[in-house]
Amino acid sequence: MDWGRAKSILIFAFLALNIVLGYQLWQDIRERMHSDMDWRSLSEETIRTMEEKQIQIKGPIPSETPSLREITYRYTVKQDQPVPLNNKEHSKVIFSHQETIAALKDEVPHIEEYSYDDSYRDNMFVLHQMMPTGFPIFDVRLDLFYDNQKITSYRQQYMELVESNEAPAQAVLPASKALGKLIEDHLSPGDVVKSIKLGYHGQQFDTDIQVAAPVWRVVLENGNDIYYVSANNAAVEHYQVDKKEKEA
Repeated sequence: MDWGRAKSILIFAFLALNIVLGYQLWQDIRERMHSDMDWRSLSEETIRTMEEKQIQIKGPIPSETPSLREITYRYTVKQDQPVPLNNKEHSKVIFSHQETIAALKDEVPHIEEYSYDDSYRDNMFVLHQMMPTGFPIFDVRLDLFYDNQKITSYRQQYMELVESNEAPAQAVLPASKALGKLIEDHLSPGDVVKSIKLGYHGQQFDTDIQVAAPVWRVVLENGNDIYYVSANNAAVEHYQVDKKEKEA
């Protein structure tokens, strides 16, 4: 046996192992740094309230503060009942947006204009129509129902923008401010925040024309509570998903 060569191989192996371990350590430190940045965006009072109420936040706190304005739109499609698909397509345990668009584009109109939302129930995939700004309209949905790992039907809402005398765009309230408002005044002890997302939402009226404003949507992990916090003035709307909707 060539011991000199074997020794060289062992030294090289140890060096490679040290490089891998060093890289993993660097990744851990970097992730903690990003986490610290997220937490530093919250005020001391908010952090203190979180500790007192034992409130948890899963996932990052968004940092973007784009300039957005209210939008005016009308529904051109608003289906109440699911529409069966002619060619039932396989879904996957992990939703693949591009593959689903390719599979269903011939049956589901405008499907490429929707974006997948992972904050909802288990018996369907939920997508929201996207604005040209790149943010979703939470009130305009495309539901894809599946059974035995096959998408079997869909229920669609689709809107088109309406010209209006809109107020000028303004920078949205930071997510940390919206979250602070919820933690201090609305969330209950032990609540767990699952996701925080910027988009559009408005009260739904029995008229052709609807109005939506920029909001931060905060979803709790229990799957029952959704909060819409105005990205302009931090006004809060609490929405609870009822049992019938969860089983729809």
